[in-house]
Amino acid sequence: MRQKQSGDGWTVEIHDGIMVWEFLPGMELSAFETEAYPVYKDLLSEHDFDGMVTDVQLEDPFTSEAFEVWEKSAQQADQAGIERWAVVADGIKAISLRGKIDTGGLDTLTTEDRTEAIEWAR
Repeated sequence: MRQKQSGDGWTVEIHDGIMVWEFLPGMELSAFETEAYPVYKDLLSEHDFDGMVTDVQLEDPFTSEAFEVWEKSAQQADQAGIERWAVVADGIKAISLRGKIDTGGLDTLTTEDRTEAIEWAR
């Protein structure tokens, strides 16, 4: 089963046991907090996911608040039983995400290749 939802600067697709999130250029952190995060929590409670992919296309550097949101999301995924989380990001964002987020028990991959991320998360 495949389903897709979207909001102000984000989309999520569910297929083959994984969630694939896209955060698009220009998305504000407030859109994540008020729109995407509630959808994320609902999806975690409604489905049994093996993996998750987050495709970060945001242009702005991450703030400390953004890192808090990423970490909270990783903790929720870990608690929901997700085993693998792949992040697709350009070099600088990938390095900053890799070094600043406690992902709990999740196996993580950071890459610039979306196809690699999806295959790995499955």
